[in-house]
Amino acid sequence: SLPRSYIYQKRWVKLDADYLRYFDSEKDAYSKRFIPVSSIARVAGVGDQKFEVITNNRNFVFRAESDADRNEWIRTLQQIAEERKSKALERTLVSPTANGAADPADKSGFLELRGFKHKLFVAVAGDKVFLYKNAEDYRLGIGITYIEMNVGNVKEVDRRGFDLTTPYRIFR
Repeated sequence: SLPRSYIYQKRWVKLDADYLRYFDSEKDAYSKRFIPVSSIARVAGVGDQKFEVITNNRNFVFRAESDADRNEWIRTLQQIAEERKSKALERTLVSPTANGAADPADKSGFLELRGFKHKLFVAVAGDKVFLYKNAEDYRLGIGITYIEMNVGNVKEVDRRGFDLTTPYRIFR
């Protein structure tokens, strides 16, 4: 079969200890997608400037601006994924009941959100509200974005709706 050709869209990508997230631009407060670092199985170069982030259920292909930049992303992602794995192993040895999964949601279910064609699967866990395309993505931990509620508040709008207001955006 012929190799797949991808159409790449320029995205601003951020990596922290917990998530690899991508955004439309560096000015955006909320990501288009997030991948928990804990779900990254491995990272591999796949040709000029490209690398693949491999999770147990899905592969994400990124193209950097140069081979050097690609190699730096690969090295950093591999390092952070290894650190997460060794910490998870330590937790398992110390407390065998702790699993690697994210904290269970305090509340979860489907909601309609203005600006999205389909209902989203929404999960509230601690002080964060996570948005997922569907329940399967929630199960996999691969979401759209999350909202830190320490900067947000909720206001009832009518019998069926509410606004979730943050300094950056109002979610309805």
